Amino acid sequence: MGWIIWIIETLMCLGASWLVAAALYPERGVLHRLIATLLVAPSLILVVMQALGLPGLLRPVWLGLLAPVVFAVPAWVAWRRLGRERALALLRSDAGAPARLARDAWREREPAVLMVVAAAGVLLFAALLVWIYKSWTWDPTWYHVPITAYAIQMGSLDWIETSVPWTQSHPKNVELLAAWNCIFPLDNRLDDSSQLPFAVLGAAVTAAWARAAGARKAFAAGVGAAWVLLPPMFLQVWSTHVDVACGALLSAAVFFLRERPTARDRWMCLLALGLYAGTKMTGAFHLLMLGPWIAVRCALELWHARGERARRVGDVVLSVLALMVVGSFKYFQNLWKTGNPLWAFRVKVPLLGKELPGQFDPSDFYGSRPGESPLFFGAPGAFMKLLRSWYAEVPTFWPDVRTGGFGPVFAYLLVPCLILLMLELLSPRSWKRNLPILALAVVSLAVQAAWWPRFVMGVATAGLVALGVVHGRLLRGPLRPGLSLAFLVLTGITFWQGARAQVRQVDVFMYAKHFGEALRASPLQRSALQVVDWLWPTEWNLLKERELQAGDVVVYDQSVDFLSEFFTRDYRTRVEYVPSDVDVRDYLARIDALKPRWVGVRGGSAAERALKEQRGAQFLFQAPRSSIVLYRMPR
Repeated sequence: MGWIIWIIETLMCLGASWLVAAALYPERGVLHRLIATLLVAPSLILVVMQALGLPGLLRPVWLGLLAPVVFAVPAWVAWRRLGRERALALLRSDAGAPARLARDAWREREPAVLMVVAAAGVLLFAALLVWIYKSWTWDPTWYHVPITAYAIQMGSLDWIETSVPWTQSHPKNVELLAAWNCIFPLDNRLDDSSQLPFAVLGAAVTAAWARAAGARKAFAAGVGAAWVLLPPMFLQVWSTHVDVACGALLSAAVFFLRERPTARDRWMCLLALGLYAGTKMTGAFHLLMLGPWIAVRCALELWHARGERARRVGDVVLSVLALMVVGSFKYFQNLWKTGNPLWAFRVKVPLLGKELPGQFDPSDFYGSRPGESPLFFGAPGAFMKLLRSWYAEVPTFWPDVRTGGFGPVFAYLLVPCLILLMLELLSPRSWKRNLPILALAVVSLAVQAAWWPRFVMGVATAGLVALGVVHGRLLRGPLRPGLSLAFLVLTGITFWQGARAQVRQVDVFMYAKHFGEALRASPLQRSALQVVDWLWPTEWNLLKERELQAGDVVVYDQSVDFLSEFFTRDYRTRVEYVPSDVDVRDYLARIDALKPRWVGVRGGSAAERALKEQRGAQFLFQAPRSSIVLYRMPR
């Protein structure tokens, strides 16, 4: 029943979001409405999740009752604005878009459109991988997936008591969208699903922008599809690493800053930035970078709104509030709990010279000098690292691709197109078209560790749009089909490099060797399968799923690494953090109060000895790649 409710309410959300998009952009093409739909839908879900999570009412029954009301309000407003006939006409038009694209591609003999079919296949396969594999990638099992599990377990967005600082401090949007996909059926099968729509968003933004910049329809569609086929995107899209969402949302925000200021574009831009800021802290940084540009556009919008400025000021305020609703919660919570909105990083406030508290200096992760910001290529040799990553280093194709750039198509086709657009800035006539594209590339590269492609996906968007500009200028003749074929071949090679590595290097990327087993597995076996060596062994995960009953408490201490392994697949247990690096008597008192069934404790510690000698704990196993040891407590 839970799955049926989830399907119905998700379709309601998508329907309401499409109506809003159709009311905002009735005269624009299907891509504009698709982009707006993919921005409005997560925003509506997050409004509901936060409205219930803040007072501690995030339970399936309340969510199922409130969500339709929240979805119905904008749907009703949009329906009244559109009218039945216009809404149905737009729906028929959007539904016919694939057929029109196929006709255009056949008429133009455009080979790049084949990438649309490939990208659709990749996304469907990614959805299958989400369905058959338990969450296994490094960062998600470490701290992303536990955010989802804690939200469902606690029924709230309260501060999480844990030893994993990123589970406490990280913005939650992608994880809360995953919680939406899991909370109705109370099943974790879709806890890695929430980036899939953002891959579609990234492709749609890239295609729409390329089309607006002069590319023909079929080629623009191929350009958008290529965004999905780049290894940093398609290898990460079936996890909650969040970088695909970040790249798509930053690209969408700048996309809506290209044209003459309008209220609808402002709303979409601010929604994109709000979703981005609520997904990762680099979103707050990019919001600050783009803030002056947005402020100037708002001023121009108000200047031209003669006779209705008061109403337009109110509209601007409402759009800013929408940004804050979907993007600011975690920063305020971090500030309230720690005195630092960007906790767990120590932050030095520019100009004031004040340092905000945190557990880590950014230099611990991103190569800058202690106390110095890694932003704007702040780490020593950062620019050369970037060039080596793009042109020299052999990539290792983990889902969080860190070296190798975006592959041959980016290095040898997209970068030259970006350079060509830069050279064209000598002519002011190109500024309106080229500057937003180049601005997206620049702001994307201004983040920490820009040599990691997972952090700079917006630069790939800019490169693909630049290719669309170049292709759109070519007259009919051998150059245009030649460029299309080169693009198709280089994108194919780039995709093949990433995909082939997953199969050829199964001793490194271990999950691939378990594909057949995972495909055939029952839901219970699927949730227990050890597909990579930092997950718990299958036999112990099966024991966890079979032995632990609803309400049983599972305890871990500060030695935990991959926290998601402590939760059952249906969220029936209660996972609690009990630090063991305290006085043994205090530790045992806390254990006695919680009455846990399983306890994870640092191996070799005084707390472990006390559990065995004074409480009769029975050894189960030591977690892989971790110093935490699991024990069963007597009833």
